[in-house]
Amino acid sequence: MARILYWNIEKFGINKINEPRAKRKRDGTLTIPPPQAGYRREVIRTTLIQNTPDIFVVVETSTGTGTPGTLITAGGETGSLFLLQQLRIWFPAPNDWRLVPPLRLGQGNVQEGISVFYNHANVQFTGPWGWQGGANPSDSVANIGPGNLVNYGINWAGALPLGNAPGGGNLINPGIPYCHLAGQWQFRGPVSGGVAPVLDFPNAFNRTPFLTTFWEPANGGRTIKLLSFHASPKKQQSADGTNQLSYIQEMTTNLAVNEVGVIVGDFNVDIFNTHFQPIAYDRLLGNFPGGVGYTRQINPTPNVWPDKGYVCTMMRSHNSARPWQTNGYPGYEYVIQDTFSSVDNVLTRYGGGTAVGPATNITIVNRVTGTTYNRDAPPIVGAPPGSLVYNSAMALNAGMPAAGLPSALALPPAGPAGHGGYVRGNIGAMTTFVGWNNYRRVRSTSDHMGLIVDV
Repeated sequence: MARILYWNIEKFGINKINEPRAKRKRDGTLTIPPPQAGYRREVIRTTLIQNTPDIFVVVETSTGTGTPGTLITAGGETGSLFLLQQLRIWFPAPNDWRLVPPLRLGQGNVQEGISVFYNHANVQFTGPWGWQGGANPSDSVANIGPGNLVNYGINWAGALPLGNAPGGGNLINPGIPYCHLAGQWQFRGPVSGGVAPVLDFPNAFNRTPFLTTFWEPANGGRTIKLLSFHASPKKQQSADGTNQLSYIQEMTTNLAVNEVGVIVGDFNVDIFNTHFQPIAYDRLLGNFPGGVGYTRQINPTPNVWPDKGYVCTMMRSHNSARPWQTNGYPGYEYVIQDTFSSVDNVLTRYGGGTAVGPATNITIVNRVTGTTYNRDAPPIVGAPPGSLVYNSAMALNAGMPAAGLPSALALPPAGPAGHGGYVRGNIGAMTTFVGWNNYRRVRSTSDHMGLIVDV
């Protein structure tokens, strides 16, 4: 099985993880850059090391302005390439970390990219589209013609490996050089009246998904079709845009034997929202005749606390987060409590044969309390604990009891409800909790928690 880590890293670019170096002023003294980028980089590094994925998807990469389907530029480009360098340092040979060159998705001020990093030693990138160079967007290899595909420019040299996409059981672009391949950013729906219409998500200006395909040679060989998506934050648009995923032919009717479809993303649809959640997911989940039949990995608990905290994926700013026991472990008062509390998800579907299935080990990567969520005694019925272990990225501060975990929060059985957290008025608790040694370094990395799954 391949392990996939998806993470919306808020406004991802070079300044997120590598702020400028010290500069010498005219008087000879040095301007020392603040340490925050190093804190964030360390949160990312330890997240990757504790449960190392084969594929790492970063959503919300900044792009620079340009035509949809063309290469990102500016801070998103330098940040993605810098993170690729870091991955190679953190995971040396025989690992071989690579990056699918991110493309611009959407138009205008909503435009973003998606950075897909992968370990070429375990999975090989196969497209599904190709690169035609210059200011041209990626397109299908059939449309461009294999002889017209070109290498990426100098900035992206080495992002993809030398050699060609494998043959054998791989049916997507066999024999095409890796450095000529690209992700897919435009999609067509079912043929109607002899025409397959271009899909919008839900409007022409909204961000489109990004499809990357991989050949996994282990266990008999199979194709992983990985569709990554960042929906509009506007509720109706996000619900309608997510619904449109169910019409993408590559992920539905064209999902063949020995292929697994994986959809990851920030869908901006709270799974507790009884109006928008069915619009977004019912057709994908096959909840009525003609539906697609994907399995959603994160599903609602009862919409009460602390049960709800077990599936929340979004966090408050450090200015509004609190360590109080109001909602109980694991959510306390640092997760967003409504509207956008649980918007990140993973969906999977298997085409049979060597694709096998089902997906396992789905875990919300909570670096505040750590995972698995196993501190409630007795466990809350129906609340998913997660499967993979992460410690907290928050420092253990003197005088702040942590029940054996490196967290600045007192964990169960503290508090009158038995679900942890500090009683209001505990002197110094909030100041310590929101400091850079603790909550702020996690929240500054992103307002989203990652999701990891074995598919």
